Amino acid sequence: MSDETVLVYVGKGSSHSWVWLADLFEARGMLDVSFVDAAGFVRGLDDTPSLAVISGGDGFEIASSLSGFGFNALREFIGRGGRYLGICAGAYLPLPSRVEPFSQLNLSNTRIRNIRMEPTTSTEPSPRLAVRYGSCSVFHPVRGEMVIGNGTDTLIAPIYGGPVFSEPTVDRPVLRYLSFTPRTTLQANLRMAEEVVIGHPAVVKCNFGDGQLILAGPHLEHPEFREANDCFMRLARLPDQDRPRHDLLSRAKSETTTLDRSLADLKVTITGMERATFITGAKQWDGSRMLELAGAIERRSGSIDGDTSQAVSVLLDRSRENLMSAGPDRVSDSDSAPDLLVEAARLVVDNHFRAARDGFILADNH
Repeated sequence: MSDETVLVYVGKGSSHSWVWLADLFEARGMLDVSFVDAAGFVRGLDDTPSLAVISGGDGFEIASSLSGFGFNALREFIGRGGRYLGICAGAYLPLPSRVEPFSQLNLSNTRIRNIRMEPTTSTEPSPRLAVRYGSCSVFHPVRGEMVIGNGTDTLIAPIYGGPVFSEPTVDRPVLRYLSFTPRTTLQANLRMAEEVVIGHPAVVKCNFGDGQLILAGPHLEHPEFREANDCFMRLARLPDQDRPRHDLLSRAKSETTTLDRSLADLKVTITGMERATFITGAKQWDGSRMLELAGAIERRSGSIDGDTSQAVSVLLDRSRENLMSAGPDRVSDSDSAPDLLVEAARLVVDNHFRAARDGFILADNH
């Protein structure tokens, strides 16, 4: 097993995209990974992992959860030689800012290019288009596939609200947005989208103290983009054993458990409202995103211990009750169904990776 260890934040504000990291790491044989909430992230940084990762979600929620002790721990971790990889929301966190609580970190000199000098308006229907940022707003002129490259090699990766960086004066661009594809969704007129995005940095590398930050606007870890996955592993400086996915994600179960029933009931509820969207905080959710989290649980539920299974079942039942009683229009008024589901998936995935490291995962048909 590799000596590399990875700490992945899966706390308040996290979206579904962190499960793409779990799938990629597992498929590539990188098992020494811990998926932790905010308190676990702070504790884990003291153990000096090789890499700390924060992925997509609601940047303000994530920053609020880590403000104070969390940001201090992250700053000290990187300063003493640690590596940080921020994706999408996680890439915004270390950028220079006077907006609280982002102003507590300020580890990079690179600024955001996709920012406009007026706040969001009532005519903008969702955070997928723009998010208020102090007296300004971060806006997203494109969504979906982009061609990115380094001047020699090119690849395709998706962007879902991640930053477009201004040209850095100290930090170093690693990859740039080069062109759109037929599957790029324009959320602004073509001329504006080209002006804001094309030719500008997509991934930058920053030094802080003895450590380093990689900040990525696009999701290089997305499971549909193999070349981008390869690039992610290189940028993360992680060993790539390219282990077949089914070796670790499959395990036969001999009986139906309470967790299975809770998961099945939740999936029926989500499927029934799959076309509905709702906003919690500054993050827009829909059924497909929640089903990705449910899938992450389903694929790994056979490897978790009984206590975890019981705790996850309770969270799934609460999530389902929240969806059914509140409905998508009011789901953020009480316990957030997405937050409950994120925590359920985190418990399962973290327990599964721990079991895999201990050699308790059995592959089917082997």
